[in-house]
Amino acid sequence: LKEVNASLDDLMAMAHENNPHLSALLYQEQAASAGIDMSIYALFPSLSLNAGINWSGASFPLVWNWFIGPTLTWNPFNGFRNLNLIDEATARLRSARARRAALEQQIYLDLSKAIAQLKNARQRMDVSDLIVKQAQENLDLVSERYRVGKASALELTDAQVALTEAKSDQVQARFDYQTAVAQIKHTTGGELP
Repeated sequence: LKEVNASLDDLMAMAHENNPHLSALLYQEQAASAGIDMSIYALFPSLSLNAGINWSGASFPLVWNWFIGPTLTWNPFNGFRNLNLIDEATARLRSARARRAALEQQIYLDLSKAIAQLKNARQRMDVSDLIVKQAQENLDLVSERYRVGKASALELTDAQVALTEAKSDQVQARFDYQTAVAQIKHTTGGELP
């Protein structure tokens, strides 16, 4: 069986590194932050440098002109469009942060539950191992008593049923343990320490 001895904080750190859903939300948050920067950038004037050559005229030789120069563009008022774009970009950033925080909380909850299930299953496995051993010893004892005529067939059957139930509980405990390990692997992005 795969042992998981990592703490909840270690598993959360692994989820931050490897969980694809969390990574996608982090990139969405970064994109929303860049959107705010672009919206603020739109408030400032735009300065560009242009150059060109032009040949024109009605007869040969054509007259050629050339130009080079800066262009300054600024629209000081556009009906609050730029300010509304900043507000919209800010709302997108807040929404992205809220979605990321909600997913982090869900991951924390899932990991907490999986760790609790893992510990519970480990304890049940230990107990079921002892119960199987005890049921096997009881079956051996009842079988010997039956062989010498001191126990009935019903007692032998009961001992066999008790052993079968104990082994069934042992298998269920192992299954629950592996399920908890799989849940941890899924939540952390497929990695275990």
